[in-house]
Amino acid sequence: MASLSVADDWQKGQTIRNRFEVSGLLAEGGMGRVYKVYYRAWQRELAVKRPKPAIFTRAGGKENFIREAQTWVGLGQHPHIAQCCFVETIASIPCIFVEYVTGGSLKDWIVDAERRLYQGGPAVAVARLLDIAIQMAWGLDYAHAQGVVHQDVKPANVLLPPDGTAKIADFGLAQARLLAGEAPRSGQAGASLVVPGVGLLTPAYASPEQVKSASERQLTPKSDLWSWAVSVFDLFVGAVAGRYGPAAAETLEGYLAAGSEDPALPLMPPGVVTLLRQCFQRDPLARPASMQAVATALCTIYAEVVGQPYPRPMPQPAPVSAKSWSIRAASLRELGKPEEALVAVEQALHLDPHDALAWNNKGNALCVFKRFEEALIAYEQALFLDPQSVKAWLNKGNALGLLMRFEVALAAYEQVLRLDPEHAFAWTNKGAMLCALQRYDEALVALEQAIQRNPTDPMSYYLKGVVLHVLGRTREAAEAEQRVRALGG
Repeated sequence: MASLSVADDWQKGQTIRNRFEVSGLLAEGGMGRVYKVYYRAWQRELAVKRPKPAIFTRAGGKENFIREAQTWVGLGQHPHIAQCCFVETIASIPCIFVEYVTGGSLKDWIVDAERRLYQGGPAVAVARLLDIAIQMAWGLDYAHAQGVVHQDVKPANVLLPPDGTAKIADFGLAQARLLAGEAPRSGQAGASLVVPGVGLLTPAYASPEQVKSASERQLTPKSDLWSWAVSVFDLFVGAVAGRYGPAAAETLEGYLAAGSEDPALPLMPPGVVTLLRQCFQRDPLARPASMQAVATALCTIYAEVVGQPYPRPMPQPAPVSAKSWSIRAASLRELGKPEEALVAVEQALHLDPHDALAWNNKGNALCVFKRFEEALIAYEQALFLDPQSVKAWLNKGNALGLLMRFEVALAAYEQVLRLDPEHAFAWTNKGAMLCALQRYDEALVALEQAIQRNPTDPMSYYLKGVVLHVLGRTREAAEAEQRVRALGG
């Protein structure tokens, strides 16, 4: 079947897999690049975290990334966590598709030259800062309840859109871990959530236990609590952390003794001072019990300082829908976790046996195990529920091709092209089936159509070269093979 080769550097205006339109580069770092794309199927913008291929050449690199991506996509939906929508492998690189949030990070707001975070005077600003701190605590508490420790909480990893809804991000890149794959039990968010391993950290926000050697370190939600407290300290200082880290307690006392020289910055309320001192206890057991306890305390502080109750209701996690389970199943399959994918898709079908996408994803997971006949049954069910599903027709054709039922596979691809004449994959796969049926002239026409729509796919050029050799057009075949090498195929 057709595969897609995509250059490491995506360009603005480029279309990926005929589904994602690249809007531009958002960020670049040691892990890779972050792009803004428009996802046609959902008619919305997403951010794509695309790691550098070199990461997967390092020992354990691919396994670590897959584990981290699996953690984030498994968190589901919460208003104060940037949602990991799905994972898709593009040109052999697993890419994380995340909700796109306008407005930048909390770090951007803190260091903003216009001081947007502190506009309106100290009374308005202090209410704003407490609001952000509470939302961050709620988001982290939800993650902890799912068995996840972030390990890299800092303002740069908090997204803050113009409406002020704070969202914790980058769970995957912080090497968060699920607690041995076990589902957490209610009421135990602050206990027994031990996360071994090195993980990523930012020294200025790291807890004392984080900077110990890996052999000594056992990270719990209490470590995130320390980093959260440093981030809140940043809000009142009006600058991002210098070299606080494990010395945050001493830095806090120095700040309180010296006072702030910036009249635009609100004074730190006494209740916040007390709370931060509790968070900066070197013994994790001496810190507050949980992020929920911290959020509750801050709500009380808000009412005392602002003079009215905290206006936001405590968010309730959205129940995992059939669609969410189905999307999670697709991501798990992309991450090389077909067993988990099948479990997830069965959850989707248990909730909604009429979900065509879930049946399609079940077929995809079964194909990984080469259970093609069972996969065909799943695709047929998907098409019964949604006869216009391009994905299901395409996947049905792929399964039939692998079973060497070329005529029926060809008919499936032709149905895809009736629904979407611009589908480059379908043109390539139609060419492959015609080639297998020794209908070489027709195959060449189909492959030319594929290349016209996607000139960067080496598979189309490879098949074109095969057909041209059979037809005795050796010079043109050599040109096609040269193109394959140029595309890295």
